Amino acid sequence: MNEERKRILKLVEAGKLSANEAITLLEALEDKGNEKTTKAEQTKHIVNEVSTNVQPENKHTKDDQKTHHYKQSSVKSKLTEFIDSAVKKIKDLDLDFNFGNAVEVNHIFQHSDALVQNLDVDVSNGSVEIIPWNENDVRVECKVKVYNLESIEKARESFLDEVVFSIDNHKLIFAVQKKQMKVLAKIYVPRVQYEHVKVRMFNGPISGEDLEVSTFRAKTANGTIKVAKINSIYMELETANGQIDLKDSSSKECEIETINGAIKVDGRYEKLDAQSFSGNIVCYLPGEDCHTIGVKTTAGNIDIDTSITRNIDGELKSTLGGFNCEIPHMNIVKEKNEVVQKYLRFKTTTDHENKLYMFAETKTGSINIKPI
Repeated sequence: MNEERKRILKLVEAGKLSANEAITLLEALEDKGNEKTTKAEQTKHIVNEVSTNVQPENKHTKDDQKTHHYKQSSVKSKLTEFIDSAVKKIKDLDLDFNFGNAVEVNHIFQHSDALVQNLDVDVSNGSVEIIPWNENDVRVECKVKVYNLESIEKARESFLDEVVFSIDNHKLIFAVQKKQMKVLAKIYVPRVQYEHVKVRMFNGPISGEDLEVSTFRAKTANGTIKVAKINSIYMELETANGQIDLKDSSSKECEIETINGAIKVDGRYEKLDAQSFSGNIVCYLPGEDCHTIGVKTTAGNIDIDTSITRNIDGELKSTLGGFNCEIPHMNIVKEKNEVVQKYLRFKTTTDHENKLYMFAETKTGSINIKPI
């Protein structure tokens, strides 16, 4: 089974599997392994590893439901050997590309009076930062490490042979595919409304802020994604190994995915989907824009702060964690509070017509829901 897990992680590293597909396959392997364990062994494991300090909630009357405050006590647990092994493999991936001696060169690309509506950036190794400014020019400042060359002249020539910088049909393309170059790129673009912004990296972080764009996509295999003040219709952020931090932004639909790393989100999103295999997820969602929240992590806690001026239909699931739901006027539709399975379905009723559907699931962590 360990060999199968290694193959799955290698497929993720190669970009042939998405984070969501990898999680599904790894969970299937876990379920297959659990079938071989007898009920007696499972019971013994639970007794040894899990605290039995679980207090079931009493049934509530209709009067109690008006100001109901719901809590389930967490059970003590440790991550299973399966999760530890998978996460360690990802954390230990050496993607820093130490190819030996490197020569550093600086280069600036500039295009005056550029009319740009689309950005397409693809850098294999380094970092990318998108910076809007009040000029009509496009400027790309590059700090480059070129490996296995000894002179600055040859290093600069090698970089210029590999790099693609062009503006055609209102589209900016900047690309460096060669992994034996580490390119730290700061991309200055006019402060205008964009149609599509797409940034891809294999190794390195992605950052940017203050963009008005219809579609925004950022994807890296190994690195953090940190963006702020992005106003969009559709947003997609994805990394296999790294934290994702999305601040003070807005979007009609936002999808966030990481295998190893925490997710932090604040802003206004009509539909939010956030998934992590190993990492906490924290969401701060003010306003009445959001109608759907879907949050899922395997080894991490979930914290959601949201406006309560809407009718909320909530569904919470946890295997070994607990719930702390502080939503007022909450009516419990269904609940389960077993040692290794927690479930809560609740609804609220207000005078507002807007409705929010909330789904949150974690296997080993706890879920906290608080009003803003």
